[in-house]
Amino acid sequence: MSDSDSIWQQMLAQRAEWAAEQPSLSAELKAMGREAIKDVRGTIHETFFGQPEHMSEMGTPLNPTPQMTTQDLGTVYGSYESMLDAYAERGNEQQQQEEMER
Repeated sequence: MSDSDSIWQQMLAQRAEWAAEQPSLSAELKAMGREAIKDVRGTIHETFFGQPEHMSEMGTPLNPTPQMTTQDLGTVYGSYESMLDAYAERGNEQQQQEEMER
């Protein structure tokens, strides 16, 4: 009985680990909604004006930047600012070591 319980617990732990790695469901639904709205607008525009709608600018409400999308999905670990801060700290440490060597 305990062997089957431990196997069951291992399976549940593995499933929880896999679920944690998945993108955010709300972000996926938002992206699908954006695409649906753009498709409808494009079809209406082409029907009434005979030409496709122009491309919207990056960062507008229905056309987020790639960085905004990946952060919303939750697949980005950390941020660009934290990476720059880490590099700045490493640079300061190297500078201090060079000064101590003199």
